[in-house]
Amino acid sequence: MDNFNPVEINTPRYVGLTQQQKKIQDDFKIVEDSLYALAKRVAQMESFITDKVGEIKDNMRKGLDHLEERQKPNAAEQQQRAMKNLNDLGLMLSEVMQQMQMQMSSGMPGSQQCNNPGGAGGGKGGKEPKDKPASEGQKELNEGMQKMGKGKGKDGKEGKDGKDGGGGEGGENPTSKEFAQMAARQAALRKQLEAKQKALKEQGKGDKELQEIIDQMNKVEKELVNKRLSNELMMRQQDILTRLLEHERAERQRDQDNKRKSETAEDKERKMPPSLEEYIKKREAEIEQYKTVSPALKPYYKNLVEEYYKSLKGTK
Repeated sequence: MDNFNPVEINTPRYVGLTQQQKKIQDDFKIVEDSLYALAKRVAQMESFITDKVGEIKDNMRKGLDHLEERQKPNAAEQQQRAMKNLNDLGLMLSEVMQQMQMQMSSGMPGSQQCNNPGGAGGGKGGKEPKDKPASEGQKELNEGMQKMGKGKGKDGKEGKDGKDGGGGEGGENPTSKEFAQMAARQAALRKQLEAKQKALKEQGKGDKELQEIIDQMNKVEKELVNKRLSNELMMRQQDILTRLLEHERAERQRDQDNKRKSETAEDKERKMPPSLEEYIKKREAEIEQYKTVSPALKPYYKNLVEEYYKSLKGTK
């Protein structure tokens, strides 16, 4: 970029610098493959890396097109954009490397997943514990974004180097790294819900409300990647939290209902004590004998016959 400034467009030096730009574009393909491989392994960074790599490739392509057409100002603008996106990626990867080194030095078990710190929000990282409700992670993320918002300028835009936005409540503008960290944390929560939605679909129980929350989170990620922190975004985050809480409450209610159903009393066969069972059998035998008495007998003689049977059994 610096070498292009003093060079005339119709000189061999200009052609040579354009060829160097083409070589940088070709060399980035190797870096691109490595970044995509990293994105697949680290779910929290996937969205951020994919978006940034796409922007860098687009900036390089447009910049090279402008150079070939001898449009130096336009080419310089695209080169500057490419540098900015490369710096954003560099900050994120540097942060990941520092965390890995800290884990190794403290004897903590390593992980293929990245725990991005919460930055301005003081969060606990991009990786959400599996047993932690998504609403808790979303609440922490919202609080972090609110603190970031206090450092925004009055025009709601990021100043140069994230520090000259006009001044919020005496704070500084959020940096590119802080935006990247927030985007990574939002991506982690989205992945957590996507895994739940996938499991439900496999059971034929896809949740429409859950899918709408996932779509909203995806929009928030894009806003954060593009460093847009507006009142509308904060309202969307609060709406996501509210819907998450309602969804989790409904889930708990369903679980309780299912538990009640599974514990409904069932009719069980009641076993009779052997002594009582034997007595009933004797009584039934007596009744059968009584039935042999002719119904034509008068009551007086009928009673005599019954007394006779009783006397035979010794039960008088």
